[in-house]
Amino acid sequence: MKRNLVFLISFLLGSFLYSDAERKPVPLKRGSGAEVLYFDFGESAPKSFFQSEKLQEPKLEDLKLGFLDAAPGYYSGPDGGEVYQWAKNHYQWKRADGSVFTEWPTGIFKLDFPTGTGFVFAPPFASCNGCLPTLVWNYPDNTKITKYWISHRKEYDSIYQKPLEYQNYLLVNESKFGKPKLELENLIFYGSDKWNEFLRVFGEEVKTKSLFTFLKNEFGFENRGKIPVLLFDDYQTAKEYIGFDLPGANQTEMGLGGKDAIVLCCGEQMPERSGNPNFDADSLRRVNFSMVLQKLTRNAEQVSCLKTIAETGTQPSQEILDPWFEEGLASYIESRMSDRKRVWVYTETEKLIRENKAPKSFKTLLDAKYKDNIPYLFGAILVKHIHDVYGKDTITSYQKETCLGLESTLALQKVTGVSADSILKESVKRFETDKIQILKDSKSLSLSGYTVMNPQFPNEYFSFLEKGFALKESAKEIKSYDELPSLYKIFVANVNDYTGKREGDFLGPKGTYFFLWKKGNYRWFGDGWEANVFPGNQIVFRGSNFTLVEWENGKKQYVAPNGDSVVFPNRESVQYSE
Repeated sequence: MKRNLVFLISFLLGSFLYSDAERKPVPLKRGSGAEVLYFDFGESAPKSFFQSEKLQEPKLEDLKLGFLDAAPGYYSGPDGGEVYQWAKNHYQWKRADGSVFTEWPTGIFKLDFPTGTGFVFAPPFASCNGCLPTLVWNYPDNTKITKYWISHRKEYDSIYQKPLEYQNYLLVNESKFGKPKLELENLIFYGSDKWNEFLRVFGEEVKTKSLFTFLKNEFGFENRGKIPVLLFDDYQTAKEYIGFDLPGANQTEMGLGGKDAIVLCCGEQMPERSGNPNFDADSLRRVNFSMVLQKLTRNAEQVSCLKTIAETGTQPSQEILDPWFEEGLASYIESRMSDRKRVWVYTETEKLIRENKAPKSFKTLLDAKYKDNIPYLFGAILVKHIHDVYGKDTITSYQKETCLGLESTLALQKVTGVSADSILKESVKRFETDKIQILKDSKSLSLSGYTVMNPQFPNEYFSFLEKGFALKESAKEIKSYDELPSLYKIFVANVNDYTGKREGDFLGPKGTYFFLWKKGNYRWFGDGWEANVFPGNQIVFRGSNFTLVEWENGKKQYVAPNGDSVVFPNRESVQYSE
């Protein structure tokens, strides 16, 4: 028995050595005498654009083997390594350095090392005219570099990725964008000097720490990697970089929260220092810094989606285009942290309802895509409703389901147990209740953080706010000049810092408001009254059905609620009229 076993082993070993010796050699396709090329990608993914540009890029023409026929079986590679061919253009070559090269008929090929390092080449879709392949370098520490071809720019974007640790970011080409202008937390800003004032106060104005904490604790959305913020000076340049018109973009602001980087525009609209500290401070108060919160939310949600895909190992067969959730969640989060944004969401949503543009069904909401800012508005109130009624875990569950490829309508019903149409209807009904208080306070909320304009004589102004005017019901009862108040003493403001340079709203003291025209005339107003100050300091006050007028030369007029009028051309003269 023992002798038979030794014989069998000897026979099998001899057969193996014989078959190995008889394997047909396969040369490199570029020539039988061509040199076999070997590669070293390093031990971890590089973290800068210039380092990523130095990565060795295996080419198919350097690795491809030149089979004489497509017969399946074992062959000997040009370096003596074992080759197995399944079919034409589908084989595996175990190379002398321990790496394994595999080619598929689809044009995909990869080169893997025993250490866990590897390279993948994925050809572009046939429908993409002029596109170049996607290139991926993988490393054993779960980092990777992915180079995506950007067809409209005709260049590669190099992305550093470590999805299991919430990292996915663009490696910025600093020869194109320049050195970073600001690094704050994990945000890195690139842009021109037109953004200097924006960046100077960014950390004071934008509650990024609060946002990141809320997103992580509430939904598990996170980004631990760098977040490049690309600052463009004009819309056209930003559009050329992104490749399409941004939905919801306007002349004063625009942004895109991508998973690789954030794009903001427009530097030409950003304030620059004028030398007047009051004017400069006011200019910065008018910048919509909170828009960055919206883009950061979008970025964190997408990076978290990549982590989900990496964890599950499930590559979705289709990307779910879900603007109502993606933009709605971002708008909702921004509106929680910005009074101005909250007013915008409620005011514009009410307007769409009034104009009969509100989506009547969930399908209509999906079909609307970005039309009339619907995902930013109805998406926001829908997300708020789901968050308030069904809980934060429902938001997280919905995001994961759609991230892995489940269609929006099915995903929403799955995570709530209620039809998508019913939830949309519930959210609109809830909006009708919530809007009452928001729209009631819309003026004060929309001006939150604006400059407070102060009168030249604050004591007199505050006295007016407290006591109002004590006036007779009939103008004929007014007998002396001093019975009429001095509007000049109450309402004249120091607008020298802003005249000719600023037109718009300001806050007034103690819940009042102020509007300045560029020519220098302005208006104070509050609940049920307004005072207009014209060039030359002619002042017209209207309130409670009466009118007061005062001219620069001291002339005064009072028009009583009953229509009677009295005019004092000066202290000594008086004229009555009906």
